[in-house]
Amino acid sequence: MKSDIFSGLSPEQDKAVRHKDGPMMVLAGPGSGKTFVITRRIAYMVMEQGIDPGHILVITFTKAAALEMEQRFLSLCGENVSDVNFGTFHAVFLGILKESFHYNRSNILDEASKWRYLKEVLGGYPSVEDDDVTIEELLNTFSRLKNDGLPPESYDGSRGVIDKDCFCSIYNEYHSVLKAEHKLDFDDMVLDTYKLFNDRAEILMAWQKRYRYILIDEFQDINPMQYKVVRMLAEPLNNLFIVGDDDQSIYGFRSADPRIMLGFPEDYPNARKVVLKENFRSTPPIVGAALKLVGKNKERFFKKLKAKRDGQKAIFVNGFDERTQEAEAVCSLITQAKAHMPYKDIALLFRTHSGQEYYSRALFAAGIPFYVKEKTVSIFSKAAAQDMMAMLSYAHGDKRRKHFLRFMNKPLRYIRRAALIKETVELDELLNDGGLRPAVAAGIRKLKYQLQSLGEMPTYAALMYIRKGMGYEAWARADAAEKGNDIPELEEELDFICDSAKEYDSYSEWLESIAAYEKNLEESGRDKDRDAVQLMTMHGSKGLEYSTVILPDVNEGLIPQKKAKDDKDIEEERRIFYVAMTRARDKLFIFYQKKSAGGNIKPSRFIREAGL
Repeated sequence: MKSDIFSGLSPEQDKAVRHKDGPMMVLAGPGSGKTFVITRRIAYMVMEQGIDPGHILVITFTKAAALEMEQRFLSLCGENVSDVNFGTFHAVFLGILKESFHYNRSNILDEASKWRYLKEVLGGYPSVEDDDVTIEELLNTFSRLKNDGLPPESYDGSRGVIDKDCFCSIYNEYHSVLKAEHKLDFDDMVLDTYKLFNDRAEILMAWQKRYRYILIDEFQDINPMQYKVVRMLAEPLNNLFIVGDDDQSIYGFRSADPRIMLGFPEDYPNARKVVLKENFRSTPPIVGAALKLVGKNKERFFKKLKAKRDGQKAIFVNGFDERTQEAEAVCSLITQAKAHMPYKDIALLFRTHSGQEYYSRALFAAGIPFYVKEKTVSIFSKAAAQDMMAMLSYAHGDKRRKHFLRFMNKPLRYIRRAALIKETVELDELLNDGGLRPAVAAGIRKLKYQLQSLGEMPTYAALMYIRKGMGYEAWARADAAEKGNDIPELEEELDFICDSAKEYDSYSEWLESIAAYEKNLEESGRDKDRDAVQLMTMHGSKGLEYSTVILPDVNEGLIPQKKAKDDKDIEEERRIFYVAMTRARDKLFIFYQKKSAGGNIKPSRFIREAGL
């Protein structure tokens, strides 16, 4: 067993594995074998140092990672040492709360229940919309505050969807409802564990005695409250072994902060530090370009990484006049690559879900099988598509009230909902209302003309007419700005909706193509083991690797995103692209566009910064 534990270790890996007591930080870049090191270290502690496996706690960020690590450890040491505790942060905190408050999984809120409870609370606030955008924004804000350990009073009303006083009232009422129902969400688990340890020293001491050695994987993803609880749990021995890469900290929206890892040596001045310098995954050109890029960040640990593999030219950068040409090139590239590898060893990575949506449709049209890793909602079920489809349905004779309600005041025409008393809406009947103000009547007459025109146009022309001629895009942009939503993402959605109709003159044919696409999209996420091109966001790709990685749409405004304004945001965007680049083992393709519907666009600065 001893030879098995230490076989194949680099000098740096060996140093990390043989560490026993006290704090240690292991900086593990992409492909450097961090899981290999963690499992070998646990084996060393149990098999060589005689440490009780029940005193060892291994924390990861996903259930899949925890399961994989446990299986690799058991395959190394055997089932007789199965008492080592592997789990996610949430699983560990729930286990602690179970013993003190008798919680179980039925007390944990799922996403649907969170939305339902908050929607019920918002029913008591007529001035606050209870639409999906508002609910999602509120729940995300609740989560950020909890993960940062901040009270609701710290909410900045000037940047949100509602004012500060109203927010605090909703926050407190929502959590009062959860308390009455004996429910808690994932973020509450961290807070409640922190409060329990703060209030009950004897309980904290009991857990400290149980978990004498704590190992944390992907430490760069930790948030402030998780770190507080872990520090309490690790005392007084401080046998805290953290493994991570500050250059791969990409979850700022979940309150993950690379500065926590950067500050670890200050929090633990006696901590030992090891840098895993060897990348066993990618070829030298990929490692070199990625490191050159992330080296532009100022807030990071300096590292020299070396690719252990040989490799010739592995990075290819191409620009295209428009997105359709880019999509054709991607499909052609995949078809050619299939002659040398299975589809599932090819990945397309996107900065946003809308980019993923566009390419899933392009692959579908080309007959290329694909697997969507992250559950995604079809763009045609989102508000913009539903609004535009409602206008076209009405224009083609389906005059049901539900369609008209979607678009009648987008842009604002001052049409009163109360005036729509029938299941169908005829504009001539609305115009016969003698009480209409002249401006409102003029708006309805104009809408009537526009809808008649729509019914006579090819589908693509009709969608562009809705977008530009009828003022829908201008209204949607103003609405997004007022609600604090992402305007570039809205523009991408509108581009996608319009482009999807280019091949269909008939509205009915377009609808049939949408139905077929949505059925394929739903099926694409079911069988992860089938041979299919892997589609995911750059965030979703973390921890994975593929022979060939394709990064389309690498343009300014998308990567980095337009909303990334300050240095902190740009550095996170750079880390996101670094993660995407380092998923590739053999070949990396970076594509960008030269033109869009809005005119000329620029390739991302990150291409230049990577020396490409």
